[in-house]
Amino acid sequence: MLDALVANVEGEEGADPKQGAILAAITALKQICNHPAAYREDGEPLAGRSGKLARLEEIIESVFAADERILVFTHFASWGRRLATHLTEVFGQPIACYDGSLARGVRDKMVADFQSGTGKGAMVLSLKAGGTGLNLTAANHVVLYDRWWNPAVEDQARDRAWRIGQGKTVISHRLVCPGTVDERVEEVVAGKRHIANLVLPKSSSISDLNTDQLRIALGLRPDELLAEEPGSEAAAMALVSGVMS
Repeated sequence: MLDALVANVEGEEGADPKQGAILAAITALKQICNHPAAYREDGEPLAGRSGKLARLEEIIESVFAADERILVFTHFASWGRRLATHLTEVFGQPIACYDGSLARGVRDKMVADFQSGTGKGAMVLSLKAGGTGLNLTAANHVVLYDRWWNPAVEDQARDRAWRIGQGKTVISHRLVCPGTVDERVEEVVAGKRHIANLVLPKSSSISDLNTDQLRIALGLRPDELLAEEPGSEAAAMALVSGVMS
């Protein structure tokens, strides 16, 4: 799947880089980092196919064990709905997905139910629809399942739980897959590298680049992706957590 995406961009012709193809590939790679089914739904169960999803389940399990509540943000609304359905099945309790396709009244009730609930609970939210304006202080854990280029957008999502009335420490979990476009987004958000350094040189064209250079431009590191060590699936998921009080 990854090789096909790289080959598609490599096959683009023209004097200038096909930015549309590159951006489309980056979006697809972000979806694959989330889960193969987030990129191409195949009707198969989600379990056992994504280190990122496995890590999310571990986080939710620990949050539920502490009788606490958690918010999970994703940039992809369709994946959020699929994720909420999966998590409902895994944990045996309703986990809703808040996204822009829902009527305003439905969304308002969803927030009210989450806020008035007691004990363990979770909600999946699309970053665009749920990242601003909501008060969700019933949760004290926030997961950024996939990263966005603008740190202010992520801060706004985190602040849904970290608001006036929050009596607990809020823990933010940021999920990053090593050796992938996730790392590139992480570098941008962390201010370690300007976006300009992540795109192709102005003097280059797609036809000038070999496969390894394309992988770098698209945020892939084959040495990480092809690791065959025991437990590599678990090791392929790096969690960066920040604690705010």
